[in-house]
Amino acid sequence: MLERFLALLGISEQKDEDLFEEESGEEGGASGSQYGEVTLIYCKGSKCVERREDLAEALHGGKIVVIDLKGVEKAEGQSALDFICGVAYAMRGVVMRIAPAVFLATPKRNLVDLWEEERVEAKDHE
Repeated sequence: MLERFLALLGISEQKDEDLFEEESGEEGGASGSQYGEVTLIYCKGSKCVERREDLAEALHGGKIVVIDLKGVEKAEGQSALDFICGVAYAMRGVVMRIAPAVFLATPKRNLVDLWEEERVEAKDHE
């Protein structure tokens, strides 16, 4: 499941974009999903440190945020990650590591939680 998710996000390949939004109806999104539209924010490199307030605002707005800190100095990356973790915690959200130096921040209960529940239910029915 993690490999499919990383492929969906394009993390398994190098991306030139520093920050972009992806609506669920676009390439590989969950447009037919019963959960409605999902907006994903992907930030890569030092832009994550510079734009951490924007990322926090997006998280507060209900968007899923992927933070790729590869190539960022450890202290700067940790500072940005701590900031995002604080925002997520205040919103009862979750921040999880999905790959080395790549983190997924989600507000409250969202599509990721529902996917995980579906996966667990499917295993229970097997």
